[in-house]
Amino acid sequence: IHLEGVRFSENTSPPAVVVAGFAPPANPLSRLTLFTFVPVAKDREFVHLHVHTDYSLLDGCSRIDRLCDRASELGMKAVSITDHGVLFGLADFFKKANKAGLKPLLGCEIYLVYEAKLGETNPERAKQKSYHMGLLARNMEGYRNLTKLVSYGHTEGFYRNPRVDMTMLEQHSDGLIAFSGCLAAVIPQFLMAGQYDKAREACGRFVELFGREFFIIELMDHGIKEQQDIIPDLLKLAQEFRLKVVATNDVHYVLDSDWQPHDALLCIQTGAKLGDEKRMRYDSNQFYLKSREEMEKAFGEVPESITNTSAVAEMCDVKLPFGEDHYPVFEKPIELKYDEDKEHFDKILDLYAVKKNEILTRDGKEPITITDEDRKRHQANGLYLFELCKEGLQERYGVDYNAVRRGELPTDELAKAEALKVADQLDYELAIIIGTGFCDYFLIVWDFIDWARQKGIPVGPGRGSGAGCMVAYVLKITDVDPFRFGLLFERMLNLERVSPPDFDVDFCMRRRDDVVNYVRDKYGRDRVANIITFGTFGAKMIVRDLARVNEIAFSDADKIAKMVPDELNISLNDAVAKSPELQSEVKTNPIAKKIIEHGLVIEGMVRNTGKHACGVIIADQPITNLVPVTLQEG
Repeated sequence: IHLEGVRFSENTSPPAVVVAGFAPPANPLSRLTLFTFVPVAKDREFVHLHVHTDYSLLDGCSRIDRLCDRASELGMKAVSITDHGVLFGLADFFKKANKAGLKPLLGCEIYLVYEAKLGETNPERAKQKSYHMGLLARNMEGYRNLTKLVSYGHTEGFYRNPRVDMTMLEQHSDGLIAFSGCLAAVIPQFLMAGQYDKAREACGRFVELFGREFFIIELMDHGIKEQQDIIPDLLKLAQEFRLKVVATNDVHYVLDSDWQPHDALLCIQTGAKLGDEKRMRYDSNQFYLKSREEMEKAFGEVPESITNTSAVAEMCDVKLPFGEDHYPVFEKPIELKYDEDKEHFDKILDLYAVKKNEILTRDGKEPITITDEDRKRHQANGLYLFELCKEGLQERYGVDYNAVRRGELPTDELAKAEALKVADQLDYELAIIIGTGFCDYFLIVWDFIDWARQKGIPVGPGRGSGAGCMVAYVLKITDVDPFRFGLLFERMLNLERVSPPDFDVDFCMRRRDDVVNYVRDKYGRDRVANIITFGTFGAKMIVRDLARVNEIAFSDADKIAKMVPDELNISLNDAVAKSPELQSEVKTNPIAKKIIEHGLVIEGMVRNTGKHACGVIIADQPITNLVPVTLQEG
């Protein structure tokens, strides 16, 4: 078993290792087996504050799970995410960092136009230079400002990349920590041009904007001369303005050996070949997640730059509030008039309390009581939903709810039983729907389906667990009678598993956008959005991509790709293990072996973005208060 990049000092036993997915000796990739090292005690003195994941599309070569595992193995207490101009990976990173026992530091390396305003037209913007600037969120205010900045860059400031101007940065600087940045940032660019006074002026401006404590001088040394040349001037600025200095490594890949897969990834991005002389490439192969010892070696003359990283990490405390509901509130037309049957509506709320307390009592918990304030809140839209359901009950089943509750029942026993059954079921379903807070949810779905029907837009019969709901049937959200087909309401919603109802609604493909635009106009265009999707590198795809950048003939590349078994979501390791033909090719063909080795690093990384085929989000506030947004290409 070959351990790459692991150093043991003399007379020192190797550390304990856990072997993950050990391959049999017959497998020529056994030397590529991944290892997870037993973590040492948390290193509280160095944290990487400048890190690009694979969500820096086709530039970052750090898959988040590998990144977090490696940071944990190195004993670090925290790790950051600062992708180029996007916040695509924040939720994924937050969860995986926490799972690895790391504090997630949420940030972005934005593209900043160091001018008051962006140009109004593309020709004007073409004359403006964009610089890099790293930002980390200190708190939820900082997170919200970060989403505002990035969203603005994508929706209003995009020219080659998502740009932000100084005016926008000034408006949304609270709660953020800013860094002087890499060689492509404002201050380093001035220093490289020999314009110290301008660099000093820019530093003063950023200090005034973010505050002395929250503007940080960033030192980098990847063995690149330009970086080393400006370090004295950066330290001079830090001393003059009394600023913290931190060492960062502009991480773009996880291990030092990953520089070659990263180089291949850049070729995939640019359409170049590895053998091309004039192509995008990094000037060094040191853009990896270094250990504290490696960073100390590079910045031994500025020891505080190592320990200050921990101090910066301590400033950040952002916890993404997963699980919170942000459903919009249905707004009735002001002129709308309808009967308010408060008497029977109160009985429906009482039924909810009875059903809820049965479960609470069973579980040994305190029962609930519905206060007058609760009743008033539920009545706001609940009474309207109740009246709509009564009308639908009459139309769908020929049952007059009010007559049934007055005791005016059919003389025929079968019709009488049917009338009582549907009226009781309506009470029960409304009790659960309103009590669990989904009244507005049903009204919103009913509203845009009703609008589509009025406009002659074909609407499907409805799919998903919502098809078992009689309320949905009488509202014409669905066209499937749950009684006729024996469908259960509890599959959609019950008090022991409260989750949003599942309505799969189909509209005519030619006029689907009309319905979406109606929703945008009704609830606000800043509160409605499509859902982004991420395409990732699969086994066959990465083999073909890497074959191209390695200048392998198409016929040979196709031959290797077809050796990967046609199995859904198969990994490269599994492909080699299951395909004797591929094993033989890797053993005898050095190029094929190189493709598989590099592919193991890139596999599963994000390759591109897309739009969910049908998902639409409606929020109760501007979406950028909650998550960042981007524009769909085209």
